[in-house]
Amino acid sequence: MNELSRILENQFQLKTTGDLPDTESAYLELLHKALSARVAYYINTDIEALLQILYRIDIDQSLTDAAFHLGEVKKISEELSKLIIKRQLAKIEYSRNFSQKKED
Repeated sequence: MNELSRILENQFQLKTTGDLPDTESAYLELLHKALSARVAYYINTDIEALLQILYRIDIDQSLTDAAFHLGEVKKISEELSKLIIKRQLAKIEYSRNFSQKKED
């Protein structure tokens, strides 16, 4: 999870402060809430920067389009943050598997 936090800090200047939860699911929920707030900020202040980040992360455009069609900023930001976390976790897993196969 530290790797995911580091990635989100770099991409969104996301900082998680305070006591960190003990379980992975609680930690992911904490990241989701913090990221949702940050995505909402981008929606309200710099949508172009958000779109560039989503493009770099490589989230399928049909998924982002569907999220933007939800209408409300809160719903959009929550859905986009789920997509971002899911995509980044998939990339981390792929990277681990690739490096493991490379070592074999």
